[in-house]
Amino acid sequence: MVASRPSVTLRLSAGLRDKVIRSGYVTVADLRAVPLEDLASELKINEEQSRELAHHLYPASSQALEQEEKWTPITTSCVALDRLFGGGQGIPPGKITEVCGLPGSGKTQLGMQLCINSQIPCTVGGAGGNSIFIDTEGSFVAKRAAQIAAASSRNLDLLDKSTSPENRMTTDKLMQGIQYCRVHSPMELIAMVRMLDGIVQAHPKVVVMNQMSTKIESHNDQRMQQGSERAPGMVHPALGETWASVCTHRIRLYNHGNGQRSARLFKSPSIQEQCVKFQIVSGGISDVGNTLPQVVSIPGDEDGELGPDLEENIFHWEPTDLL
Repeated sequence: MVASRPSVTLRLSAGLRDKVIRSGYVTVADLRAVPLEDLASELKINEEQSRELAHHLYPASSQALEQEEKWTPITTSCVALDRLFGGGQGIPPGKITEVCGLPGSGKTQLGMQLCINSQIPCTVGGAGGNSIFIDTEGSFVAKRAAQIAAASSRNLDLLDKSTSPENRMTTDKLMQGIQYCRVHSPMELIAMVRMLDGIVQAHPKVVVMNQMSTKIESHNDQRMQQGSERAPGMVHPALGETWASVCTHRIRLYNHGNGQRSARLFKSPSIQEQCVKFQIVSGGISDVGNTLPQVVSIPGDEDGELGPDLEENIFHWEPTDLL
């Protein structure tokens, strides 16, 4: 059988073949017994070598892998953040990326930015998709999302001035591409998760952003200021290490005060641990020092209130639809 064949018989490139031989995995079955991401980390191979190994270990999946390579990453609108992921173009589709951090670190802001950026047209290098935001805390603010959408619409106009008026990605259109679900209980969350497969099948280019929370280890740790994370190890992602094994990438956001924020990559199959800086401005997520003009108001906001049309543009999944 193929699975029992010696690993040395795999037709790998010289460098990869040498690493496999020295790894101690005798048969193909031995290699298949280890998750590919863990195997890539153990062998210390890059993303290209990881794809090559997967192609030989799971030949039946090669077509799916080729299709995955054609998917367009979702930019975070911050070059530094995008570089945390393999390829340097943003959040990779088809994989689970965990974003964790203390309240105020920027998780919700990043989630709303991705809801908008997932819709960037293919003609300007985007994925041309949609998004769904599952809100367990009530942190999604439609007015803020519309402000980010307005900034993105303006930037897209600058990127492609040849777009006809009817094909412009206006603030309205970007808001219409967001599906929103507010869940209030574990039962509603489970019901929503069970519905996701059908939703993704109907909208294959959806970005799913799961709001993460954090926990403090002891009573003494709870007295730490939320904006200060000087004592590493005190705060952990609420879903723990069991969930971490499911994620392809794990990043943690930090708020250092005075508008200073950073993101640290803790887990990746191909990129070493590193930390980058970013900022949150009126137009959304941005690189530090970005001096591009930012949108400070949105259509229908002249009186300080969100225009009703913008609010209604978001499709709301009600809890009663889930149960």
